[in-house]
Amino acid sequence: MEGPVLLQTGPETFQVMLGQGRRVAARLSHHTRRGLGLQGVPPLTVATEIVAFLLERETIDTGQDDELVLGAAAGRYPEFVDELRSRLS
Repeated sequence: MEGPVLLQTGPETFQVMLGQGRRVAARLSHHTRRGLGLQGVPPLTVATEIVAFLLERETIDTGQDDELVLGAAAGRYPEFVDELRSRLS
């Protein structure tokens, strides 16, 4: 399977195309990027890495009506912050 394709639709919003017509709206707030110490990294780059991180650990539900809040992964995975910083360094 090819990796997901992300399109930035606004300053903090993205459309995540997962293949086979599956897609989900996602949000990455600037507060999350700043809290991770990644404010100098383009939002699309950070969002792409978070989606890749999530797909390695779980399936992203494309049937949900709500946006996928990308920063919520920090609360579910203790390794999230270190892993993300490592990927983007």
